[in-house]
Amino acid sequence: MTRTDIPAPIQDPQAALAQILADLGLRRTVAAIARHLLSAQRPPRKAGRTLPLSNYIRQDIGLPPLPEELPSSRGYL
Repeated sequence: MTRTDIPAPIQDPQAALAQILADLGLRRTVAAIARHLLSAQRPPRKAGRTLPLSNYIRQDIGLPPLPEELPSSRGYL
């Protein structure tokens, strides 16, 4: 049996919900549903701006090296 197999499918969802509410109560049932919705996996955030790879790593993965920066391009002049 896999996780998707249900050994005894629910015939009447309304009756099943009524039984859960009778067993656990409204507050615990709503709290469990809210916890489940809040902890559901969200899509990953987009990655922020990253630093460029060093020339050593670029060489290891087959990329050409970055051009050397001139001092004037860094704002020193």
